[in-house]
Formats: sequence, structure tokens, C-alpha cells
Amino acid sequence: IERAKKLLEGLDGNGDFSEMTKTLSQETRAAKITEYGEEKLPAGDLSGNEIIVCEGRADVVNLLKNRINNVVGMNGTRLHLEIARLGEKKEITLFIDGDRGGKLIAQNVINNARIAFVAVAPDGKEVEELTGKEILIALRRKVPVGVYLRNG
Repeated sequence: IERAKKLLEGLDGNGDFSEMTKTLSQETRAAKITEYGEEKLPAGDLSGNEIIVCEGRADVVNLLKNRINNVVGMNGTRLHLEIARLGEKKEITLFIDGDRGGKLIAQNVINNARIAFVAVAPDGKEVEELTGKEILIALRRKVPVGVYLRNG
């Protein structure tokens, strides 16, 4: 990756290199994935006060590729104790898939952790397959938990 970074610095992003430059930049950002806690949950930079919790590793990778770094994945449907503890210290936005499974996960997480906001992927889409623009739109449309529960 270090060699690729040096090569990338020499490219100006014009002409034939633009797609390669974009891809390499995204992959470099995705390589910054870390592990959080005893459960080794996939994560980005959790040092800030706001954290985005999503379902799994592929979601975390997609968010990192699109410059959303304050993210941690649950590795499936089970709410890990470490996520609940994060909610005690930080403001959590739960980012769920736009399907029935996402709604079920949201209900479980909301019942067992302190969640401030809920963001939902477009209907029928998963967070891992969203484009950068779709991610930003969904995050801008996040709603407080109470509003999410009322609108169900």
C-alpha cells in the first residue's frame, strides 16, 4: 500500500489515470479499518463524540471508502455489549439497511442501547452497496430515535 500511495501522489487525476486514482484512493481509505473491543468489531476512527453504527464489516468498508471514518460494525444482528457501552459515552447514529431486516435490527438495538439517531438506506438497498452520494443523503435524513419509532 505504501508503494501505491507514492505512485498515487505522482498522478494528477487527469486523463486515463482518473479512474485508477479514484479506485486506489478508495482502497487506501478502506485499508484503514481497525478492530474495536474484545469482540474485534470492524471500525474506523472512534475518537470523536459521534459514532455511526452499522450492521457489518462490508458496511464499514463502504463508509470508509467514502470518507466516513467514525464508524463501527456490529458483525451481524447481535448487539454487542461494546456498542451499548459506546452509547453511554458517545452520540450514536444507527445506520440500517432499507429492508425488513434493517428494521428488525433497529428495534433490537434501540431497545438495548442508547441511540440518538437512525439513518436508513433507500428502500431495498443495503448500506454496503450505497454510493457516496446515497450515503450522504441517508445520513442527512437521519431522524431522532423517537421520530423513527413513531414513523415505524
